[in-house]
Amino acid sequence: MKYKFYAIRRRTGRSGGDDLPGRPVFSLPRAGSLGDFPLHTVAENGGEWYTIPGFFSKNKENRKGKCGAGRSRVRDMSNKVSGKRQKGADSPELREKDARSMAGIMGVFAVAVLGIFPLAYDNYYYNILETKYHFYCVEQNQLFQLTPIFIIDKLMQPGGLAMVLSGCLVQFFIIPNVGAMITAALLTSLGALFWAILKRIDPRSHGILWAWLPVLSLLFVQWDFNYRFQGTVAFGMMLLALYLVLGIRNFIPRLIASLFASLLLFGLAGPVSLLFALSMVGYEAMSRTPRWYYSAILPMIVLILGGLCVRYSVIGEYRFVFLPDSYYYFRLVPDKVIYFSWIAFYAALVVTCLCKNKESWAGKKRLALGISQFIILGLIFWKGFDLYGEQKSYRLKMMDYFTRTEQWDRILVSCKEPTTNQLYLCYQNMALARKGILADEAFKYTQHGPRGLMVAWNKSTTISALLSDVYFTMGNVAAAQEMAFESNIGALCDGNPRMTQRLVQTNLIYGAYPVAEKYIAVLENTFYYKDWAKAQRKFLYNDEAVETDPLLGNMRRNLLAENHLIQMDGFDTDLIRLAEQNPSNKAAFHYAGVFYLLAKDMTRFKTLVETYYGTDLLPSLPVSFQEAVIILSEKDPDYWKRFGVSESIVGRFTDYKRQVLAGRNNSNALPGLMYRSYGDTYWYYYMFK
Repeated sequence: MKYKFYAIRRRTGRSGGDDLPGRPVFSLPRAGSLGDFPLHTVAENGGEWYTIPGFFSKNKENRKGKCGAGRSRVRDMSNKVSGKRQKGADSPELREKDARSMAGIMGVFAVAVLGIFPLAYDNYYYNILETKYHFYCVEQNQLFQLTPIFIIDKLMQPGGLAMVLSGCLVQFFIIPNVGAMITAALLTSLGALFWAILKRIDPRSHGILWAWLPVLSLLFVQWDFNYRFQGTVAFGMMLLALYLVLGIRNFIPRLIASLFASLLLFGLAGPVSLLFALSMVGYEAMSRTPRWYYSAILPMIVLILGGLCVRYSVIGEYRFVFLPDSYYYFRLVPDKVIYFSWIAFYAALVVTCLCKNKESWAGKKRLALGISQFIILGLIFWKGFDLYGEQKSYRLKMMDYFTRTEQWDRILVSCKEPTTNQLYLCYQNMALARKGILADEAFKYTQHGPRGLMVAWNKSTTISALLSDVYFTMGNVAAAQEMAFESNIGALCDGNPRMTQRLVQTNLIYGAYPVAEKYIAVLENTFYYKDWAKAQRKFLYNDEAVETDPLLGNMRRNLLAENHLIQMDGFDTDLIRLAEQNPSNKAAFHYAGVFYLLAKDMTRFKTLVETYYGTDLLPSLPVSFQEAVIILSEKDPDYWKRFGVSESIVGRFTDYKRQVLAGRNNSNALPGLMYRSYGDTYWYYYMFK
């Protein structure tokens, strides 16, 4: 039997202020009836819908009392009635099922995309998506102390709770794959939470694309070394507050809750409080809530609080109060990608609010819509990775990690490919020096001038840390300490753990035990470095223990008897002084010799060899030094013998010279031809580079 259905909605009343447009839906029958017909009801958007088969009851009392005469909206729907729920109808059960299904799909998508972090293969050349070294570097950018004083001090700052929560999470990034899993789990949770918010605004929403755009934007900004994880945590706090506030149906209670949420977010999460306030204003306006303009008080309060913070120097600049710049290294201007998550979030909110009364797609249209959105998301991910991924910085982060863990062979393996990057060459030559083979094998690897030994200092934390490592390798304790201090104070959040360790070592070497004890106490308050710090206490106020330690004792012997300004007389002069002070410090002397060779300064190299050959500093010539001696006096074999040049090197030089003479008429092809057999010699470097 066919019936004609009418849907009637009763308003909740004037006190709540809500009269949001709804739509007829079906649910299980409620006990009782309206007139002579069964009554179906469901609460939606703050009101009740009644569906009645046929015409209204002739009972005027029921029609007026139950249907709310004069306050109802009537829609004509032609449907077929059966004992089962109408196929394709949008019931609460169906909407809940759809939400669970979409949440499951989102989870699968998150594992597929974000799972690249922990599951990527350990080789840069085979998998460009490898990102685990990034998380090690992020951990090195903060020094989080697990003490009440430290935590309370953070909580007293605007955005302090987000700062503390992010610090608690980032300290575990030092553990392999943990940083990747934490980031993937957090971003997935943010996507699910935002999807729940959009569903709360419009239960028929199928725009999963909008739910994932902010998440992908946050994913892209994670790869920026200067971005603070605090920004992602704060964004999650804002989403949680928005979800809870939107669960309040009546306007006035919702406005009061929004006011408290704005104040809490300003103090606990930072600039996201303004984004939250603007979101609530937009939601109330686009939902046509009566007296929606009352919500304008929310951004006004946030703006006033922010202005007071700048006025009284609590925060330095307005962009750190109201923009995501607060979640970036304060000395730099962030790239525009840091704003994408905020823009995508607000755009998704606006589109969902504007489309919530539109007709919902079903069946194949809904499936096609879902598939197309996932395709778009995939394209956005790959394009975003290409633009904002870490391909350019990956190798540098990897070498920094290998340096911290002293995996010198892995650095050399990664340097087999030719490169012109002076930073990579600096790591490469430091690894050769740490293995004691710099002067023997320097020219078996790519070299491009003396800057490959010591890059110019640009006052950045990364370069400062690298130079501290290089100086420490040379045995220059003073310069290593200076660069460690510069890197430590320039770190994103309260210090660099590895450079703090370097400051402990250098102060123990100098015998500045009170200063070393201060840094040890700081590291003892950390999660990962406390055991190392406790082990250093045995050296405090104990010169004998320091001098007998293989590392600290040898470095103490490098200390010069007289004070000199660093590089006042030249880089090479400092190295020779260090070598003369401690003849066992071969690294300093080899650095000096290779420096002359890379600069092609054969006059100073000749002076170096003739002065120190046969002494403790240079009992025999390394391979590259022997090859250079031949260049010093190409036609005087007796000169070669004076410095013990081996017969194998002499014979190889004879072949090299013969091939050069044979190919001199083909000057364009000669460098390539000679590189195949002699690219690992100083002769090739001297002649063709």
